[in-house]
Amino acid sequence: PAAALRNGLDLVPPMGWSNWESSGCDVSEDLIKRSADALVAKGLADVGYKIVGIDDCWAELNRNASGHLVPTANFSSGMKSLGDYLHKRGFKFGIYSSAGVHCCQHTMPGSLGYEWIDAQDFASWGVDFLKYDGCFMEEFHETLQDAPRRFPFTPPPILRYPIMQQALNKTGRNISYLCLQLSLEILGLFKDPSAGGDWVGEFCNSWRTGGDAQPGFFSALSYVDGSEKYTTAVPSRPGRWNHLDSLEIGNNVSFDASIIGGPARPADNGEGGMTQDQERAVFSLYALVKSPLFIGADVLTLKGHSLETYLNKEVIAVNQDPLGARGRLVRPHGGADGGEVWAVDLSGGEGCIVLMNRQQDQTQDIAVTWEEVGLAEKKNTEMNVRDLWLHRDLGSFSDGFTAKAVRPTSAVVLRVSPKVDMTSRRSWASKI
Repeated sequence: PAAALRNGLDLVPPMGWSNWESSGCDVSEDLIKRSADALVAKGLADVGYKIVGIDDCWAELNRNASGHLVPTANFSSGMKSLGDYLHKRGFKFGIYSSAGVHCCQHTMPGSLGYEWIDAQDFASWGVDFLKYDGCFMEEFHETLQDAPRRFPFTPPPILRYPIMQQALNKTGRNISYLCLQLSLEILGLFKDPSAGGDWVGEFCNSWRTGGDAQPGFFSALSYVDGSEKYTTAVPSRPGRWNHLDSLEIGNNVSFDASIIGGPARPADNGEGGMTQDQERAVFSLYALVKSPLFIGADVLTLKGHSLETYLNKEVIAVNQDPLGARGRLVRPHGGADGGEVWAVDLSGGEGCIVLMNRQQDQTQDIAVTWEEVGLAEKKNTEMNVRDLWLHRDLGSFSDGFTAKAVRPTSAVVLRVSPKVDMTSRRSWASKI
């Protein structure tokens, strides 16, 4: 493959699980294997969570004499053996590195200057997915005169991600490539989100749109809100996706970034646990904006309504729709017309609408018209409406739909399909 966009990967947003949000640096071969087995046992693998990702702290602080990364004693069977274990169970093997001299927790080397060696090692281990961070980039920590003593050429961050992409492609193995800091640097470089960074998708399959996620409902909403500016600056579509970070549904811990390998601590502001309504709202919005869906909770203990949320096939189908259109905010919270409205085009002339009540203490009636979301250009257009959390057809509605008494911090999620063939209608995105 010549470039990430052309590697044929991630034509729909990738789905999986990563250990970082639940265990941080406390990672081992045993944890990864047991977590993979839990994904199978709890039905999560069957609905699409196929990537099992190892995050930071999996390697020793120093490379060996030949320049290769050395897995810690926690991975005593070796990375190739672990990759084989995951592949035999139908999973893809995800691993982590950084475009700097160290990874973010400063417990293992980054790949700066070793991109070709590391890419070859990853491929030989059977890695299918690389999460590539942006910590300890050389020019941020060394003066101009010091840098050449370590590397003859220290490229700026905006070039380091393409270097690893070329190294991955050279292996001949298709490896999905998540770039963490690059899209943030584009916005910082150009200042104006409308400046455009569509070329990022030429070498990244996905890219992060914010920092590390933290538990809590309003924290999760801030990631959805923050991703809106990327719809113009770094637009997503099949093979190239805006990644909001892992979902914190079912996760009640966060990690203290000031402590290397920081211990788990209760989430701030009492936001550690979300209600069932809040979890459903967050999951629906992540799905609608086509973020890759990665479980951030401990799958060994995941249960109850949190597990149920991750297993909703109808909402997952919105995220995995082959059209690949990204959802957009149609009407913000607090407007004169009531609650918040999000919408997305789906294949076959269908669409999905999220009616969101952000108020914390009041129910709200939320009305939407088909014309408002670009579904209809004339009055009296009938649409079939299905509630994706009730798993129930609500009937056919002309002109629009009103969700009655939407509970505080919750959402009603609708799949809407025309009663006649409207695949040639204008897209919702052109209206929004």
